[in-house]
Amino acid sequence: MPLSMDDLRRLAQGEDIPLPRELFASPQPRLWADDPDLRRAFNWLKGFMGADWERRRIVAFARLHASALGINQGDEKGRFYDPDDMIGWYLFQAEAVLDHLWNVEPMYASRIVPVLQSIGRSLPLLLSAAGLDDRVKRLVGSERKQPNGGLFELLVAAAYLRRRARVSFRKEPRNAKSHDLDVIIGDVAYAVECKRMETSKYGEDERMQMRVLWDPASDLISALGRSAFGNVDFKVPISDVHNHYLIGKAQEWLASRMPSILWDDDIGSGVVGDMDLEPLQTALQDGEILAAGSLAIKLLTGRYRRHESHLQAIKFSSESSPRYMSECEQASILRWKCSADASVNAKAKDVVAKLAQALDQLPGDRPGIVHIGLEAVEGDASEAARIERVLASLERFDPKEKPLEFVYVHYFIPDSPPEGSFEFEERVDWRRITGNGVRPLKPETLIV
Repeated sequence: MPLSMDDLRRLAQGEDIPLPRELFASPQPRLWADDPDLRRAFNWLKGFMGADWERRRIVAFARLHASALGINQGDEKGRFYDPDDMIGWYLFQAEAVLDHLWNVEPMYASRIVPVLQSIGRSLPLLLSAAGLDDRVKRLVGSERKQPNGGLFELLVAAAYLRRRARVSFRKEPRNAKSHDLDVIIGDVAYAVECKRMETSKYGEDERMQMRVLWDPASDLISALGRSAFGNVDFKVPISDVHNHYLIGKAQEWLASRMPSILWDDDIGSGVVGDMDLEPLQTALQDGEILAAGSLAIKLLTGRYRRHESHLQAIKFSSESSPRYMSECEQASILRWKCSADASVNAKAKDVVAKLAQALDQLPGDRPGIVHIGLEAVEGDASEAARIERVLASLERFDPKEKPLEFVYVHYFIPDSPPEGSFEFEERVDWRRITGNGVRPLKPETLIV
């Protein structure tokens, strides 16, 4: 890291300090392989930002390290990115993967890098689509807070272009509803609408409430200099759990003088007890480890499974970056889930509302196609329930007078495993709603 800890803290606190040129440059010779597809997409999108990219990159870098230094910059959720410039954060992560790995945040990189790689692979085709420049200008400008919808449109357009269709991006209408893409396959003109769903608000509220439940217990354990691991499965919605539930369990364990305690009551079942730091401390002898990464979770808890929910507090020392541990002195970590039917069903949010919105934007004078994209990161139980509900909903969906022919639902499943790199899966469900024409998109996947 070409900045000292003091300089990082000053930058994170908003001071204007000179930055060394090598801060965002890859070492020479390069220590990792280049990625031509990712670089092609990154350079293309960055070009639409012009000189503003330098400022937005510094903001992304400062925000990432502010979080690591415990400076929340007024953000209650403790986010390590600027929610007002998500596309800037995405491109910062893409550039970090390409040129400055020390700034990679694996969880977010696993979500955005495969998307940009796919766009980069298809860029020569995308450049033939009418209206592309106007669409990308909105993506990096007025839509910078919520770029997922625009990126999803690029993925869908590229899929049809690979099908040798003619594709045009429609201008954003004023005070009117319209679809996103005009797609001509052979002699058939389709109206295509794209809807990108975000992660559920219910899941976000649940995660915030878990901090209220666990932080007092974690603070107590830390004040006593203990290291602890907890694992809880709630039987009732998190919102119905009283705020003293988990600190009560921690106090019961500490008073018992036992290595751990188990419980099973009407609210939940779980365990809390001493945690062995030895596996992590042994691994640290070979080099630094990202404090908020999946490898640290595996070493502390003994396992890693994608999309499990954790809360952790680690007291550690750093040498090169406040994001990386060189020594670990104390830690507490809670693995949690909620098996209550109300929680699973709420997070298994149906796509029908999005489908109804999409239907409103389709014209009535030509066949329509709807693509819905979502991230499947709410846990296996919730995602299985969601897929079941989606398929049932598509079977009974009534398009009324609209000639909606096909609906595609794209599930994106990113992961950043402890072994490094990224894993990405994609599942697609589709249904014919009306008509008997040839299926317009084969293969149906957009990324994988």
